[in-house]
Amino acid sequence: MRAVARLVWSYFTGTLLSRAFTAGGLVLFLIAFYVLSTRAKAGDMVWLAALGQIAIFIGGSLMALMFGRLASSHAIRVLPYGRVKLLLSAFITVVLVSTPAALITPLALVAGNSGGPGDLLKYPKLLDYSIQMALGLWTGAILLTGWLCLAIWFITSQRNMVGFFKGLLVVVVLMSVPPREIDDLRLLIAWQVLQIAVVWLVFSCGFLLWPRLKAAFARRRHLRFARAGNTTRNVAGHEFHLMLGTGNPWLLVGALALPVFFAARFVNQSPAIWLYFLTMFSTVAGAFAGQAAERSRALWLRGDWSREALFAQVERSYWRHNGYGLAALLLLMIAIGLYTNFPGRLLAIGLPLLVLGTVLSTYLGFMITRGLRWFEAVLGLVVMVGLMAVAVLAARQRVGVTTVVGIEAALAVLALVLRAETRRRWARIDWMLCRTERVMAQRGA
Repeated sequence: MRAVARLVWSYFTGTLLSRAFTAGGLVLFLIAFYVLSTRAKAGDMVWLAALGQIAIFIGGSLMALMFGRLASSHAIRVLPYGRVKLLLSAFITVVLVSTPAALITPLALVAGNSGGPGDLLKYPKLLDYSIQMALGLWTGAILLTGWLCLAIWFITSQRNMVGFFKGLLVVVVLMSVPPREIDDLRLLIAWQVLQIAVVWLVFSCGFLLWPRLKAAFARRRHLRFARAGNTTRNVAGHEFHLMLGTGNPWLLVGALALPVFFAARFVNQSPAIWLYFLTMFSTVAGAFAGQAAERSRALWLRGDWSREALFAQVERSYWRHNGYGLAALLLLMIAIGLYTNFPGRLLAIGLPLLVLGTVLSTYLGFMITRGLRWFEAVLGLVVMVGLMAVAVLAARQRVGVTTVVGIEAALAVLALVLRAETRRRWARIDWMLCRTERVMAQRGA
């Protein structure tokens, strides 16, 4: 149990950022608990508990990254009961993250009804109802936190479009399952406990048996190739794209199209919301382009390129990849606009906005040649705010077209400036600063 406790402690305090969020979340919960337990009619202070819950979740989100790395490491295979301890630490972390909100629920219910903490002792039925609400919230939070951690694990462990697609699929499946309407709190708690038991049992069996299943799949694959003989395909000309991770652009297309089809079930055919969604999806390419520098380091000594020529090859390869995603978004925008009879003004403004979103995010990703620093982070925030502002203003009829087009023109000029800055950085790139292990160390710090 000592090893499990050390793992759980590392999940919440492994980095300076996680320590700050964990400590901040605990402080917010203590303040909320003190206010709700000492003041009557303090229901307006529940937002402190909500912020504390979010901060604690972010503080413990390091668990997904560490869980994925330790699960795939060689050390976990030789440690006694290593995978069992790792699995137990993950479950304890999920329970700890979900517990604070449940503890404060009785006080929040009383304060929300303009009462005081003493009402819980005066009215036994109110106390019983508050406890049941707390248990229902606790079991539901354990379910939701577990699924979200699974999605984060997929995204952070693979760090490519396959992991992004898996994580997005988990979120889509989670939100697509219709909630079961149960009026009796006791039945709701029993139903959620059953879900927790089934989900964690299935996940535990798969996680513990995965090394054996992986070895069995490898043996089967080896036998199948041995029986088929020498069937090696000619992949000449594709090695460059494979090393950069841009060999299969259809994964990006699927990852962008899937949430749009999902949102079609919930978004009420509003031009502003649709344009807002598609604009956010157009910036996904930037996260993928952010790995260009560290991936291209392996190509530096494998070809007769100068730094400028290598960047030209990398830029062409990534635009070949991201162009498919941009084309899919443009087609979806046109299809949605024609089907729902969006005004022509919105289409005329929205289509260039999607192009700008992809271009700006891609070159922002290319600029990360020495890890993500404050300048790139602030610049990315400015770009996102500008894109979101255009998406909101475009749907307002009282805002003139000239204003929106002027903002888009400014973003287009910014895209040219970013490309020039990117070319300058790549012309002076230091490959010692683009090592994968150094970039990961900076992200962890």
